[in-house]
Amino acid sequence: MPTPDPAPTAPRICARTGLVLAASAGRTVYRVARTGRGPFDPPLRPIPERATTAVPRDEWSRWDTLGRTIYAGSTGQGALLEVLSYIEPDQTSPITMSDVFDDVTADDDLFLHEQIANELPAHGGMAARSVSKHWREIRAIYEFELPTVGWFVDVTASDSIGVLDKQLRSTLADEHGIDELQLSHLTADGAAARLLTTTVAGWLRGQVLDDGSLAHGIVYPSKFGRDIENYAMWLRRRDDGTGDDIDPRRTEQNAIGRHAAAFQRAVTRLRLRAH
Repeated sequence: MPTPDPAPTAPRICARTGLVLAASAGRTVYRVARTGRGPFDPPLRPIPERATTAVPRDEWSRWDTLGRTIYAGSTGQGALLEVLSYIEPDQTSPITMSDVFDDVTADDDLFLHEQIANELPAHGGMAARSVSKHWREIRAIYEFELPTVGWFVDVTASDSIGVLDKQLRSTLADEHGIDELQLSHLTADGAAARLLTTTVAGWLRGQVLDDGSLAHGIVYPSKFGRDIENYAMWLRRRDDGTGDDIDPRRTEQNAIGRHAAAFQRAVTRLRLRAH
């Protein structure tokens, strides 16, 4: 009978920082990315040579820092859920038709995103909340292994939140209006939340751990369920020009087929239409 693979190292508390660390341990993860860029070529934050076009920090992804950050999920479905969720219309600040046009009647005064959804099919457009064939064709799901050694910071663990609350207390209060850091602050959406989480990520990226290493990045739960873990990995070696952070030879590329099980589960969960 074959010997089973050893379980990944359990999370531990760093003796130097007090942060909770999860072992990288060569875990298999999944990333959705455009095939034209490949799995390990995320946006550079900021773009020094084109500073005037750099994306504002409140529009960065959740755990971005200066340099490059890639995101992956512990399952293919989880990776798709995170990316596809941004296809949904933004209803956080709903705009009414009368906010935009001055010739609407009471019967027409719908929210703008609702009016667009109603009119698109009548004019030959694809229905709202749809995933086009083109969207799928220009992307792939990449499967790869995280580094076999090193650590990710479990940022939503209670001890980690306690460390952040203590070490960043003045910054949290002065710049973000937070008296006591809580889990909800780290998992919220929106521009203000991104300013906070990227601040946290920047601080974590610079911490030296008790074994003398620097964390690969951050592990955090998916907003779609605690059984899905997400990873944000800072490409330190790519940024400083010393090599690859992940072995590209151990990467598999899979097309996003319309009838693929992971894709179908993701679009069903998000109530999207697949084309």
